[in-house]
Amino acid sequence: MQQASSLDGRRADVAAAWSLARGAVVVPSGIHVPIQGTDQFHEFHAHPEFAYLAGAQTPGAVLVFDPAEGWALFAPVASLEDRVWVGDGVDHAELGQRIGLPVRPLAEFERWIERRRSEPVAILGNHDIVRQSRAYGAASWASLELEIDESLGERLSEQVSEARRAKDTGEVALMRAAAEASAAGHLFALRHAHPGMTERQLEIEVEAAFFRAGAERTAYGTIVGTGSNGAVLHFAPTDRVLRDGEVVLIDAGAEFGGYASDVTRTFPAGRRFEGAHRDLYELVLAVQQAAIAAAKPGVEYRELHLAACSQMAAGLVDLGLCKGSVQDLVERDAHALFFPHGLGHMLGLSTHDAGGCLAGRAPSDRFGLKWLRADLPLQPGYVVTIEPGLYFIKALLDDPSRRRDFADCVEWSKVDALREFGGIRIEDDVLITESGSEVLTAGIPKTIPEIETLRAQAFDS
Repeated sequence: MQQASSLDGRRADVAAAWSLARGAVVVPSGIHVPIQGTDQFHEFHAHPEFAYLAGAQTPGAVLVFDPAEGWALFAPVASLEDRVWVGDGVDHAELGQRIGLPVRPLAEFERWIERRRSEPVAILGNHDIVRQSRAYGAASWASLELEIDESLGERLSEQVSEARRAKDTGEVALMRAAAEASAAGHLFALRHAHPGMTERQLEIEVEAAFFRAGAERTAYGTIVGTGSNGAVLHFAPTDRVLRDGEVVLIDAGAEFGGYASDVTRTFPAGRRFEGAHRDLYELVLAVQQAAIAAAKPGVEYRELHLAACSQMAAGLVDLGLCKGSVQDLVERDAHALFFPHGLGHMLGLSTHDAGGCLAGRAPSDRFGLKWLRADLPLQPGYVVTIEPGLYFIKALLDDPSRRRDFADCVEWSKVDALREFGGIRIEDDVLITESGSEVLTAGIPKTIPEIETLRAQAFDS
């Protein structure tokens, strides 16, 4: 967990950026969401703004800030019923020492916020406090008669997002731990996946390896796609079996201390890459390695993406799947038939972390740019994913308008022959350093010789 001194500095920096002369800031963590038909709840995950500023994952808690009084945290006190069913809850003294804040009973929050009726109040974090204020120890929100300043809340939230971009040493340490746990899962898959195993079985084994290596949870829903399923970008594993001659795409990451990892590896279901599989994989790997090598302070992430698009387009021409000039293919977004998503995104307390777009930059509606999740100059301390992919997505390939628009630059007969191929994605977590970058997930092999050596173990053991 974060050290109290580090959290104190973080909160001081944010408060200085806010520069509030009056008013109050309320940052709820979120509350447990019940599972219908049971007496249990979905797994709790605190709002990232709360987790960043409070340094905790406490459900039903409220972090507050007043420019005159500073920061405080209101946390629930377990009732007798709570203690019977779910345990004693959070120890306020221990929590306060760990995060460097006074921790008060949640029942005192209503009195605290009522004293701010004449001042503007900004809400960050989980806005469920407005709809479910009783869960935070307050009467109905309307009865509090507070002046909620939504524009102020938006401004303060943007400043927190900016602060979250660069990770401090404590955050990086947590992300390294998450990356190490992710490596255990992906290495298990590379060594043990075999034809006849289902996507769902492989998902279970990968996630079990995460937890054995210290992960606290998965960072997102694990993606396992075999054969044509690998072309669905966020594919949920099914009972489809791995088949020799196909590739397997696994996008899965562990989480540790609230911080995510995000890794994708693609490998043959059999011992080795065959035919077109090898050529396509080598292209995606070359694009990824070039992008990682170019990632350093001052480089625009959008330009990294466009360079990857050009390299992908050139490779598609070399493989005979496209024709024409690389510049024309990228300008027309023909490459996006095969590489429709962005090169990657910011990573941290969220898998798609805050602050990915620099203030004032509007998302593009271009087919080749509309799913780009990062548009900003890279700076030391940023952690980004770099994840080019090459897919044969039937929904795009069968779209009449795209077949018409790209009739002159796509070799449709060759492309259609690969309709069942699926996709290849290679993704790593990259820390931007003072002089370049460091791949936090470098312990997970991705070259063809490395992968084929590990795949042999699945058949020789």
